[in-house]
Amino acid sequence: MVAKFRKKRKRSLKRKKNSWKNIFFSMLFAVLFILVIGFLVITNLKIKERREELSERIAILKQEVALLEQKNEEIKERISESESREYLEEVARDQLSLKAPGEEVVVVKKELSFAEASEDEEEEKSWWEKFKSIWKEKFTSFWKR
Repeated sequence: MVAKFRKKRKRSLKRKKNSWKNIFFSMLFAVLFILVIGFLVITNLKIKERREELSERIAILKQEVALLEQKNEEIKERISESESREYLEEVARDQLSLKAPGEEVVVVKKELSFAEASEDEEEEKSWWEKFKSIWKEKFTSFWKR
């Protein structure tokens, strides 16, 4: 009877040890499972954020492409216009001051305003005249005090 009690006691101790091992490993498995799930969620959020950034970048680049295509079309139109005879004649008249046979060239000069004329007069003065005018201004202002 004592032997049976000892065997039962050993079995119950083994069961208790095994139950603690089972609880420990099940808890360890649960913690690892939660960590893996958390890692996957965080990684998924980062991927989503990166995808949104790239989508915005794609939209901006598409707008730039559309703008560049529009500019390209405008340039092509200008090139085709520049190859026309009328455009070449206009450039020859405006920029090169050429004339067609039977035409007369008329040049209209812009009149200078009073302020521009006075600036031109000051620039024409010699350095000595500028020095004298500055000296007179300083000297007369000194005596007026």
